[in-house]
Amino acid sequence: MPRKPAKPKVSSAELKRLRERAEQTRSKVAHKPTPTELLSAKELADGAPFYFELRACIAELKKAREAAGLTLAEVSEKTGLAVETLCRLETGAITNPTWKTLGLFASAVGRKLVLVAEE
Repeated sequence: MPRKPAKPKVSSAELKRLRERAEQTRSKVAHKPTPTELLSAKELADGAPFYFELRACIAELKKAREAAGLTLAEVSEKTGLAVETLCRLETGAITNPTWKTLGLFASAVGRKLVLVAEE
């Protein structure tokens, strides 16, 4: 049986340096930037507002799912949507879902979607 190569040893000084670097990185990313910090004024004025409204709506649907004690698998059974689709919807990987998808999800978690045109 072939031997596994030995793991390289890391000195305590190097390990300390790496841990400090990791802590610095964690502190840099601890602050979750807001959309206004990430986007220019033009980007915010263009398509971004709709996207953020959509993300807020999906976040509410996710909260409703969790409050109902439903797993993604259970919502999948109720809607016929794949668990992967629901997961991608909740995480924002699907950036332009259909009304049908949103409606199925909302209905499965006991919510109703309402589209309003405001001034």
